[in-house]
Amino acid sequence: MDFIQESEVLNAVKTKLPPCCLRIFRNKIILVGTYDLDKSTGYRSGSLDVFTMDLKPLLSYNTYGAILDLKLSPFDDTLVCTAHSTGNIMLWRIICTENYDGETKGLNICLIANMQLFEKDVLIASCHFSPLDSKKLVVTNTVGEAAAIDIETLSMQFSASAVEQAYSKLDTIDHSVQGATQRVIHIKSDQFLKPHELECWTAEMGSLQPFQDVVFTGGDDSTIMAHDLRSKEFIWSNSRIHEAGVIGIKCSQPNFRNDKPTSIITGSYDDNIRSLDLRMIGDSIFPGENVPTVNKLACNLGGGVWRFVESPTAYDHSVHDVSNKLLVCCMYNGAKVVAMNDNLEDYFQIQHYLKKGHDSMCYGGDWSRSLIATCSFYDNSLQTWTI
Repeated sequence: MDFIQESEVLNAVKTKLPPCCLRIFRNKIILVGTYDLDKSTGYRSGSLDVFTMDLKPLLSYNTYGAILDLKLSPFDDTLVCTAHSTGNIMLWRIICTENYDGETKGLNICLIANMQLFEKDVLIASCHFSPLDSKKLVVTNTVGEAAAIDIETLSMQFSASAVEQAYSKLDTIDHSVQGATQRVIHIKSDQFLKPHELECWTAEMGSLQPFQDVVFTGGDDSTIMAHDLRSKEFIWSNSRIHEAGVIGIKCSQPNFRNDKPTSIITGSYDDNIRSLDLRMIGDSIFPGENVPTVNKLACNLGGGVWRFVESPTAYDHSVHDVSNKLLVCCMYNGAKVVAMNDNLEDYFQIQHYLKKGHDSMCYGGDWSRSLIATCSFYDNSLQTWTI
């Protein structure tokens, strides 16, 4: 592969607590979820921090459970979900006021629901809004489970404010956790019938046929699984493709690899990004365990392939260009922008990367049209860079 010049850092700061995940909101602010372990008590806590695009701190909200994942709803990006180390998820609403020129003149974030899904010692490893159903959310946890949750709303039209109104009418109860009492809403989650044998690190819901009702999960047991979102039944799994835990999954969608609706991208602790062709999964076919894929391609990225984020054009439905690029968080090897191209000998092409300033595990990243933001854990590093 040709030599690639390392990207230039625009801004860099040290966060107060180790950053675990981040998202960019409308090219205006960067939301960062943090994770801190008190070794003397074993308690995990965190914060939801807000930075300007040039990394000036704006707001910070302490959370009694550490934040492992952070997502914005694709139907209303002012609705935020955070996944916590204490068996709960939190829903937040971004309140952003703008002047006539579109410039932000006021910003606030309010907690609208604290939902207890699992036992307090279970870490929720990831959370995922459905790309097709505004009220559907999937979470995974460290005891190998994945579950679906229906988001409450009192309105036919989905919005963060409608969700806030719905949860304001639900009863909360006292919940003892980490030596304190918190107010929570107990929610019964709809668990998928076949769990992983070890931690279930991630999930992904399909959006194109024939996977529009399929949820893929990846676990520390080196297994990729497919489940039926409607019945929660097991469809397919394979523990022979990856040589270590499966920690990243990305399905095709309208503006990302839409010519490959039956193919998924996976990431693993074994340092490889892979493209798996799953044409053997039909509308009514449940292949079972360890049925091989139709085709697979792989590329070693030199670090555990933790998370994927599509190019910003994949989120902008006014843009019809398909951009088959991913921002990849590569743990101990920084972050990379990887393109996929059938017309080249090497399907995966590393186009940009950043390692300097990330001296520990790069867990979080996102990009907008103007920059990329990434964070690494033990060195409390948050950076923005150009491509």
